[in-house]
Amino acid sequence: MATTLDTALIPKIKSVIDTYGKTVTIDVAGLTHYDPDSGAVIEAGTITHTVKVTPPEGFATRWIDGDLIQEGDAQVSLATSGLTFTPVNGQVVTIDAQAWNVVRVQSEYTGDEIGLYTLQLRR
Repeated sequence: MATTLDTALIPKIKSVIDTYGKTVTIDVAGLTHYDPDSGAVIEAGTITHTVKVTPPEGFATRWIDGDLIQEGDAQVSLATSGLTFTPVNGQVVTIDAQAWNVVRVQSEYTGDEIGLYTLQLRR
């Protein structure tokens, strides 16, 4: 159940990112399904979503350990309000014609609900 904080913050997060954010695309694999009539697994294509994210930001040197965070990694955040998919590892984010792989997704709670996803990206 949404808290008062969720109700107040989630629309504000979306508004700020929509106003000041950067437009990117995120490629999401479609769901495969089984067709019982043919006995085949139907592969779905990739769905490309255009969303606004916070401008890409690198990690401070002190956080780069060469394993979880590598040199050149970046992070962006996107609002959950109005989002039609859930970000997961392995998706591809295209920023200024450069493809980045999502290597970690962190859910940021505003109370009881997720208001923001922070994506760690790697080329």
